[in-house]
Amino acid sequence: MRDKTARRLPAKQNDEIGNVVPFGSAEDGADLLNRQRLDAFTHARLWKNPCGFAARFNYLALRYNVPLYGWVKERFDLSRVEFVVIYSLAIQDGVTASEIASSTAFPKNTLSRAVNRLIGLGLVARRIDGDDRRSQILTLSDAGRAVYDEALPRFAGLEQEMLASLSLVEREMLSMLLAKVVLAMFRGEAGGEAEPQTNAELG
Repeated sequence: MRDKTARRLPAKQNDEIGNVVPFGSAEDGADLLNRQRLDAFTHARLWKNPCGFAARFNYLALRYNVPLYGWVKERFDLSRVEFVVIYSLAIQDGVTASEIASSTAFPKNTLSRAVNRLIGLGLVARRIDGDDRRSQILTLSDAGRAVYDEALPRFAGLEQEMLASLSLVEREMLSMLLAKVVLAMFRGEAGGEAEPQTNAELG
């Protein structure tokens, strides 16, 4: 039994140019990934990185966020965190700044400044919670909703481009696996076993 497992799960394997790489890395699908199109340094960062999952995840996040938030800044003169507030309220209106901070991991003072500017621009409204006067509920104005409605097709479109090489089954599997990772992080934070994330994305 031990020999069969060893054959099925080798500790290392050779890639197509003779480098030894850890089993379970993206090199397992090198023929599909066609990483030959990457420059040498990017290849090293993504496939020879001891923190491979984080490296690839951050690479995809940057390829997604940089152009989109650059467009948001140019089109609406909104910072990333300001647009995150709008996006969050479009997903679920009537929440507090603290709830948005917790779900995005942006610092509370950063969220507070963003909220104040959005209120000044007329994109977000704020009211006192009737049950807890210390709690201030945020809602999206019609102007804020218009910003979200204009931006969403770009965000959704780039996501679809990034997932275009996956079949429906592969997309569902990827979604399930990422959900498991995210839930594990939440459990760790709830139990004091992990530090809060400081660079969260939309979601």
